[in-house]
Amino acid sequence: MKITIKRLEIIFVIVYFLAASICFFLFLKTDCLKDSLAGFLVSIGDWYLLKFMAKKWLKKGRYSLFDSMIRFAVVGLSIWFLLNLGFGGAGLILGISIIPLSLMGIGVVSLFKKLTV
Repeated sequence: MKITIKRLEIIFVIVYFLAASICFFLFLKTDCLKDSLAGFLVSIGDWYLLKFMAKKWLKKGRYSLFDSMIRFAVVGLSIWFLLNLGFGGAGLILGISIIPLSLMGIGVVSLFKKLTV
């Protein structure tokens, strides 16, 4: 199975819904669900900023540290803004960590597939 960007994004959504349902049934509150959705939206925004910047880097042929600092500042300010609005930290952390955990899981699965083949 070839992993494409579109498949990665589908896996992100599937993993989010699994984590959100566990969060909802574990705590039986919609607050955790709302907080994890806000964190996931921040993470998706970061993913699309990274995709946009990677296309720009490939066109230029060089990496821009300034663009990365802007992306990190946007993500950091959005997290700070959500925390000040009263969103819970545990749900935000769960939502934000969906994409990195999915990428690590996909990497481990693909590594073991290469080792067993």
